[in-house]
Amino acid sequence: MGSAGFMTGWLGDHAGLHWAPGIDQGSTHHVIVGGPERTLAADTTGRALLIERHDQRIEGLEQHLIGTVDQRTYWVVDSSGTFEETWIWSPPRPLIIGATSAEFIPLSAALQWLDFLREHRFCGACGQSMRPSSSDRGRQCVSCSLISYPRVSPSIIILITRGDEMLLARSPRFTNGMYSTLAGFVEAGESAEHACHREIFEEVRVHIHPPKFLGSQSWPFKHSLMLGYRAEWRSGEIQVDGVEIIDAQWFHPDRLPPLPQHASISRGLIDHFLTERGYPLTSHTA
Repeated sequence: MGSAGFMTGWLGDHAGLHWAPGIDQGSTHHVIVGGPERTLAADTTGRALLIERHDQRIEGLEQHLIGTVDQRTYWVVDSSGTFEETWIWSPPRPLIIGATSAEFIPLSAALQWLDFLREHRFCGACGQSMRPSSSDRGRQCVSCSLISYPRVSPSIIILITRGDEMLLARSPRFTNGMYSTLAGFVEAGESAEHACHREIFEEVRVHIHPPKFLGSQSWPFKHSLMLGYRAEWRSGEIQVDGVEIIDAQWFHPDRLPPLPQHASISRGLIDHFLTERGYPLTSHTA
């Protein structure tokens, strides 16, 4: 399988960034604005809008501390219940993909924090109201004292190789003919490595050698922590399940299909393999 080792190369990786979640230690402060139906405020160039904390448009809204990246502290407000005609609302995906790594981390965290606030207004145990915890970043029930925290769902994403070939697949939700690496959520009671073997067999009916961990990426669609692996094919012929996967093929680097955006860990896994095998990187992106 080669000399695959821990790697970087996607948005939000650890390389060169100091991230302090829930800590205000920056020299500048920026507010991310959440809107209706899981949108974020954008500027006229199509990037996420960052405003000052004293901006009159968010006066009276609770500002939630997200954290500090390289001396820049980020906050988020939920303005979905207010009317402000000057906002430009954008789905989060283009804002996330168009960000730098230093911007990606607080945007991803802010989006997930907004989800948490909206989904935990009431206690899941007794149905009473939730309020900020006095001891940490959770939300605590006013009645039974249950504390809840933002959800993080571990998922495996794995590139399967066979010599120079890569097994890439299409989900029915993919557009523009895109193929990508296989992925799936880790189920309760199993390890991430067990999930790799299980998901691969369920979706394409092949067996793999022990997978090797290469890196991770937080992905806020909706609250996934993507654990990136690579594994060499061991046995079996491709048979797609027809539900989660509608097509899967072995692709040689000389004839690659449209691939995921460079922002994603899936593309990072592919590009790392191409570089390791001595093939040029392709610009063919869906």
